[in-house]
Amino acid sequence: MRYFFILALLATSMMAAPPTTCGLEGAYEAALCAYQQRDFARAESDFRAIVDAGRADAETLRSTYFLARTLMKTGRFEEASRLFMRVYAMDKPFYDGWNCDFLLGECRRALGAR
Repeated sequence: MRYFFILALLATSMMAAPPTTCGLEGAYEAALCAYQQRDFARAESDFRAIVDAGRADAETLRSTYFLARTLMKTGRFEEASRLFMRVYAMDKPFYDGWNCDFLLGECRRALGAR
């Protein structure tokens, strides 16, 4: 009986929808929703608008990160590399915590650098 309960609990948790920002209000949330839905053209446009606004806040930092990830998804590794370096300059703990060093390495590897 105990094993049945555990298996039922696992099955229920595996059917839950992944977290999403879709349906939330805000420019960052809309951009992240587009990214989650793999609408990379809209995600790029929305994230770029936030980044280009130039505010020094957490939303701009996260938007810079996700703009770089979006560019990676569309094969624009040179631009993505520059954005990851910008993230480093903006907030090194964020850069480290969000694994940007690995992602920058992936960009460089895609560009043929060793």
